[in-house]
Amino acid sequence: MATATFAIVASSVLAVQLIEEFDISRAQIGVLALANGIVGALASPLFGRITDWLGSVRAVTATLATGMVTLGIWAISPSYQVLVVGALLTGVANAWGNPSTNALIVDNVPPGDRGVVTGIKQSGVQMGTFLGGLLLPLFAGWWSWRVAILLFLALPAGALIAMIGRHDVERHAQRAARSTERLPVSVRWIAAYGTFSGLATSSMLVFLPLFASEHLGWSETAGGAMIALVGFAGIFARVLWPRFSERGIGHGRTLRILAAMTTVSASFLALISLDIVDGWALFPAVALLGGGAVAWNAVGMLAVMDFSPEGGVGKGTGFVLLGFLTGLALGPPLMGLSVDQLGSYTPGWLAVAVLLVISALISFRVPSGTVLSRA
Repeated sequence: MATATFAIVASSVLAVQLIEEFDISRAQIGVLALANGIVGALASPLFGRITDWLGSVRAVTATLATGMVTLGIWAISPSYQVLVVGALLTGVANAWGNPSTNALIVDNVPPGDRGVVTGIKQSGVQMGTFLGGLLLPLFAGWWSWRVAILLFLALPAGALIAMIGRHDVERHAQRAARSTERLPVSVRWIAAYGTFSGLATSSMLVFLPLFASEHLGWSETAGGAMIALVGFAGIFARVLWPRFSERGIGHGRTLRILAAMTTVSASFLALISLDIVDGWALFPAVALLGGGAVAWNAVGMLAVMDFSPEGGVGKGTGFVLLGFLTGLALGPPLMGLSVDQLGSYTPGWLAVAVLLVISALISFRVPSGTVLSRA
């Protein structure tokens, strides 16, 4: 799971070095996330169906191999254009990561016990964010940003080794039904929630280090540490929130709580940008981001497993990711364009807060019943 989104982390943490080496603008940094996200969004429904047809183990293995190859392309990119091509190819792993791993959980874990497992799985993204924010600036300082990315190829390589000898659960009888059964309305509302949440959180994640550097005068290492803190908080949030959601709070109510927490986070960033509060407010803003909307994906993926028809979790996951990754892709370039044109981060942070309020309102359409309460 870390492999699928690591390009976004790298473009955020290494933004200053990428701007200097390739002589690009902030908006072009956002385009890297756009390239990754737009391929992931458009390809997610396709790879969701492929996962249902191919089987979860083979799909996970293919995802890891794809991510490993594309990270290598990033590390050797001779120009910004090749960097964009690498980001586009990384979007394939982004599209395949959640459908394949969700199907793996459904094949191996019974309902009612999936919350913690899903949370651990989704925290892989945050582990990548934590390690990337903490180690990429250090490795880049010791050697170069290219060597730093190459070292992180150990993540997919290690996971590929772990998949050796695993076998799929065969479900031939379900394959015909997977392509024809309609997805429930609840899954469609989760996709809408993910779209607005993706727009907001990707803008915050990509531009937090640059905001800390340009507005507060922090070093690149300190800015990277903020991303590491997001990842650290997100690891625990993605493990705990799905468990709470499955065993008591319910999916809809949990999504509302996460959106509310991150609305407060965006408000802190706006207040810092307006110089109403000092830089200390960045710490609670980052903690609320990591503990809030960053964890929505874990709860959302668990809800998709619960609400999707049997044998169609890949299809349901792909549909939700179409919305989420579209938002994830569009947020950073729009945020970068806003800062470039208006000369301030304030309008962007205020817009992020509004998007999170909208996602909270949408979550009222997501059922709050849990697997245990429906059993």
